[in-house]
Amino acid sequence: MTPRIWTDSEKEKMREAAEWYMADEGYRMVWAVTIDGVGDDLETWTKAAVSTPCGIEAHEGRENKDILTTTTYDMTIRVPVDFIIDQKDHFLITSFRGETVNWEYEITTPIQDGISAKRFGARKIEH
Repeated sequence: MTPRIWTDSEKEKMREAAEWYMADEGYRMVWAVTIDGVGDDLETWTKAAVSTPCGIEAHEGRENKDILTTTTYDMTIRVPVDFIIDQKDHFLITSFRGETVNWEYEITTPIQDGISAKRFGARKIEH
């Protein structure tokens, strides 16, 4: 049996504090796939109707394989613990430190469910 480290009210306070420090804003870009006339997959990402607060940590994550180093993510994005997002979705950041931006990111790491927030590594998509 796992011991209870925090009470439900303590967890709720942690969630409120985490969301208080999420000063940025973004949207889930919902992934969908359809098949075209020749049988090829067409992936699309549709912007969700409602934005969510988010927190952004700009730092790079790397994966080393033999002599090759690949950047796997350049941002860690935190979202509220109850925010629904899938590994195949994208995330559109529309407000960063009070400035209006239009940055789309693909999720490149597993989504980590924490007590106070979810977090994932993401790499910027250049259109």
